Amino acid sequence: MDAAQDGFSPGPAPLHLSARRFRRGRWEDLPEVAAREEAVRVLHAGGSSRLWAWPHDLEDLALGHVLLDCAPRAGDEPGDAPVPLWTGRVERLDAPAGRHCLRVSFAGENEPGCGLSRPHRPDAASTAPRLSAAALLARMAEFFAAPGLWDGTGSFHRAALFHPEHGLLRVAEDIGRHNCLDRLAGFCARQGREPAAHALFISARITGSLYAKARRAGFTLLASRGAVTSAALTAARAQGVSLVGFCRPAEERLTVFCDELGRVTA
Repeated sequence: MDAAQDGFSPGPAPLHLSARRFRRGRWEDLPEVAAREEAVRVLHAGGSSRLWAWPHDLEDLALGHVLLDCAPRAGDEPGDAPVPLWTGRVERLDAPAGRHCLRVSFAGENEPGCGLSRPHRPDAASTAPRLSAAALLARMAEFFAAPGLWDGTGSFHRAALFHPEHGLLRVAEDIGRHNCLDRLAGFCARQGREPAAHALFISARITGSLYAKARRAGFTLLASRGAVTSAALTAARAQGVSLVGFCRPAEERLTVFCDELGRVTA
């Protein structure tokens, strides 16, 4: 991974505090840390949103949130249909200490919901990566081995973009698992990358809501070390998306829950 794009930039230090722990029948005092989580207000054409997030590199988070969760949709458009990833302008506004405010705007025909033609997105079937089971296990091991914000706090989820020719391109971490996907979507929009050409590695379970957000971003191959729920599986089967769960390198195993287009090879 490119160190400048690895998602592990030093951010706000965790909160250091004193705590009490009950363990094996005894109380003990010990130093503890709590991850920084702060309020983030995002202003956009449709109004505003309030998020709670790790307060660092918020531009990608704000842009991705607006693109995936705030853009108007046609009445017959499903909630998990891929959305255009426009490149927007993100401005930081003044806010009290411990709070953050950003404005996301789009110029001219890039304005979501403006009624103009949408930008073309490549056919997912033609751009989706194909990976062997061994490659998926190796990349998942790399995904979790990289140092990150979990270390020392135990509070963070992470998600990553993987490209067969370029490796792990971007790792996003945040306290909320949905925030991780917002950060990756914002990164793809700003860098002009098509999510469908990348595999999505995630630390969280693939639930119906997480799957829907990943699909709005355009991903077609999702891999998690955790479980896959029935809601995600039903939607993925209907939409030709590949879902891999229980991808656990230490146990040398993974489970392909659905893969109608053969993206996971022998």
